[in-house]
Amino acid sequence: MNAIAELDAVNRQATTVRPRRINLWRPAWIMGVVASLLILAALHQWLGWPPGPAPNRDTGVLWPAFSLFSQAWASEDTLFNKEGIVHLVNEIVVRPVLNPELANMRWLPLVSLDAQGRIRFNQLRLPAKPGEGFTVLDETYYDPHGGRFSRVMTLKGKPIFANSFDGEAVYSLGLEPNGAVQVARDAIASDFNAPRSPAEFLGLAADIGIELDEKSKSMFSEAGEAELSDGSKGRVIKKAMKLGESVDTLINAYWLFTVRESDGTIAEREWFIGDQSMLLIRRMRVETVEKPAIAWNLSGIAGADVPTQAAPGVGITPDAVIPNASIQDMVAKADYETYIFATDPLWTVERQITDALDVASPPHRMSLVKYGARDGRHVVLVQSYTYNTTLGLMVKKGQVVYQSSDGFKVWSGTTDKWMAGILLQSAGYGMTDTLSDDRMGFILESPAGTFPALAINGKVSDEELRALVNSLVPARSYKGK
Repeated sequence: MNAIAELDAVNRQATTVRPRRINLWRPAWIMGVVASLLILAALHQWLGWPPGPAPNRDTGVLWPAFSLFSQAWASEDTLFNKEGIVHLVNEIVVRPVLNPELANMRWLPLVSLDAQGRIRFNQLRLPAKPGEGFTVLDETYYDPHGGRFSRVMTLKGKPIFANSFDGEAVYSLGLEPNGAVQVARDAIASDFNAPRSPAEFLGLAADIGIELDEKSKSMFSEAGEAELSDGSKGRVIKKAMKLGESVDTLINAYWLFTVRESDGTIAEREWFIGDQSMLLIRRMRVETVEKPAIAWNLSGIAGADVPTQAAPGVGITPDAVIPNASIQDMVAKADYETYIFATDPLWTVERQITDALDVASPPHRMSLVKYGARDGRHVVLVQSYTYNTTLGLMVKKGQVVYQSSDGFKVWSGTTDKWMAGILLQSAGYGMTDTLSDDRMGFILESPAGTFPALAINGKVSDEELRALVNSLVPARSYKGK
């Protein structure tokens, strides 16, 4: 998110303040770029659940890495379909990193199940001090006949996350302000219906599934072979998020997935920034047992009766992304003035609002309003605390191309198309098959001093752009549905 605001300070020559701005802003900028890469990957998946179909045979021939990973993701199901109760043990190894900003900002998308059988989208925070690392134990029991499960993550023997289902209720872990552990019980709804596959919320790559469609095949490439910790062989697949050439040349962030050759499942996934390994997730054991060591209702969870101080900052941010939010939700969660179009763009057919954690400025929230269009000219309006505090630095490099009677200014500059690509990708691939070469992006300056970002996946006329801006009203006073 900060990458948009700081692009000129890092990438353009020309001003005497440029060296000073780089020194002041670069740490925050790095953190913002990496956070953007992660939140984009999460939004791709979270805004389009459930996963799409596996690629067809032709795609497999043309994109072998994509085909291999798709098959490996689907093979995760086989781990849960066994006779007896399945016991899986994973490790999340947080690597020592010297850069303080990178060491502090690490996190993972983490899914859990709620009492309606819906996926809940959380953030697993994994900060560390520079040069220090740690290992989180991720342990799951699953009953393939009844769908019961219990999952607990622990650090230094202290629980930091738990989610389970005993057939009658869903249980989750909560932490009191003093660090004490409490388990919340929510009776299942009458229409409770768990996801079709346990791998969708318990698998090693549960957060990647939605990206396995035709539009994401270019993200995957082959990266050679590897030997796993048990000596078995694996094939390595690289998954890189593309945010445009400007970002790719400044920061190189990607995942490496190792697919076990013997059974075709995902054995490891490792996150890199350049040559620096940030964290490693690996499956240590898969077995069947007669009964779970962690009860289906989480009773007796280790450390539940004592304060937990496993590591400062490590823990869960629940509901990091809330899809299908209402305008009222957006207003209630934002700590700044938010806006909405009083009249939906005439060429669009549907509106969807997503409320998400502002990952560059937690605990603030951001909102993403997208309008799908049959002609491909989808509209995205993003508002966030980070944008409000950083985009003002960027607009002065551009020019005002329109000002409404209500006081909205429309700023345009040399990075419009690049920014539009990021915003449209953030809205999810379910919105559009491809990014238009004619896409347009603008930074809006509101009467309240906020800086919403607007992107359109195609060309609009001056009249259409002005009609859009003229239609903006404070979300708190919106009278429509």
